[in-house]
Amino acid sequence: MGGIKILKLINKFFKEEEEQSLNEFLNVKNIKENILYTLDGQVAQFIKVEPINIELLTDEELESKMNFSSIEFSEEQQPYKILVIPRAVDISEHIEEQEELKRKIDDDVGIEIINNRIISTTEIVENKNIIENEFYIMIYDSNKDNIENELMKRANNWINRLKNCGYRSSLLYEREIILLIKSFTIPEFARSEGTDYADNIVQIKGKEINVKNK
Repeated sequence: MGGIKILKLINKFFKEEEEQSLNEFLNVKNIKENILYTLDGQVAQFIKVEPINIELLTDEELESKMNFSSIEFSEEQQPYKILVIPRAVDISEHIEEQEELKRKIDDDVGIEIINNRIISTTEIVENKNIIENEFYIMIYDSNKDNIENELMKRANNWINRLKNCGYRSSLLYEREIILLIKSFTIPEFARSEGTDYADNIVQIKGKEINVKNK
């Protein structure tokens, strides 16, 4: 008799799980333009920050950028989170550029060189499973009167400060937010088990600076 009760409870549990929507599982209530509303009463916006190639900077330039960025954001008092999403490298833009170049030339040798370049680039990415990081800042607060305007002011402030530090950034809108959310359910980098991603995350250490935080 006890076994039957347990079986009924298990069946009830799985039935409830099946009826649970993806939005409920992800805590997403609604997305309007550039704002996400959660089921637990939070409101959020997402800013994508374009990465920079630190290998192009000298040690002095890198340290200066780090220090300036630390000072610029040291007094941020509102809640935010930094999201780092590893993805497989997208070479589609590079391939399109090579195809466009190939259409502009008539030289058979040049065309063969471009074809070999395309094949080589594709094989490198596929065989080595190269990963690149995407960076996002999520700003959020509890749902209250005029919260949309407050978040928009904060988003613009973040974007302007990032610009002052030499970073390009942009606010995500509905379609981009949906794609970002999908990253947490079916991340592209999870396709290959056992891959060590530690080498793809750059860690930078600089000298300590005195910054007063409130």
